[in-house]
Amino acid sequence: MSDEKSKPTTREQNKLIGPGLGLIIMGAAYLAWWLAFIEYAIMDPRWTHNIAYAIIILNVGLSWYHKTPMSRTLAMIQSIMLPITASGSFNTIICTIISLVILIIWIIIVLSEKTKGKEFLEEKLSKRGKNWLNMHTIILAWILVGHMGLMFFIVRLPLEAQLYSYGASAGYLINLPPESYEFATWAFNVGLFILISLILWEQYKMGYNLNNDPWPRKSFWVVLLTMGGALIALAIQSVTVGMDWVGVVYG
Repeated sequence: MSDEKSKPTTREQNKLIGPGLGLIIMGAAYLAWWLAFIEYAIMDPRWTHNIAYAIIILNVGLSWYHKTPMSRTLAMIQSIMLPITASGSFNTIICTIISLVILIIWIIIVLSEKTKGKEFLEEKLSKRGKNWLNMHTIILAWILVGHMGLMFFIVRLPLEAQLYSYGASAGYLINLPPESYEFATWAFNVGLFILISLILWEQYKMGYNLNNDPWPRKSFWVVLLTMGGALIALAIQSVTVGMDWVGVVYG
């Protein structure tokens, strides 16, 4: 076999490495972690929001590989649930169920498109309109995923101590736990800001990518660094403030 034949094609390279794969790994690992502690999440449903986060991140990653208007529009709609969930304004179990239902619908639609070999809305959209939707819906989805950190730093942190002084279930604390001294949460959200900023920069450079050129790999490696940093931060917390810091700080 010649070297030319043995090398992966540009299209194959693009499908292998990119922000989609990074988010799939992050979402799947995030989901596996919290499913392992599902009993804890059920006992204190304020932690169930992490399952919703994981489902959304996973689905946005998957939609990067199925580049159709319906696939990416659904992922964008689902990602709206992330800032809603992160605000603590609604029951996070309900938010998780909604996110899961949208994922199931997404899977059904993708399987239908692949089986029939035809995209939804294919006949109603021009090629230019299709390309515009494919790119801008995924951009909005990425921005909404970044709201996970935005809600933590701008909404939750400034209010947490004051709300807890009123009661353990005051304000958003009825649906979300105190996390001011959760080092892993800090590390993950800071890493997420860097990741989403980098993905958006890569998207800016790639544009519509009509030739399906290989995507830059920096965002993929940042995903792994973000996950690793969160685990290190978790280990540091366990030997410093501890995992049961709430009673000490707010008790």
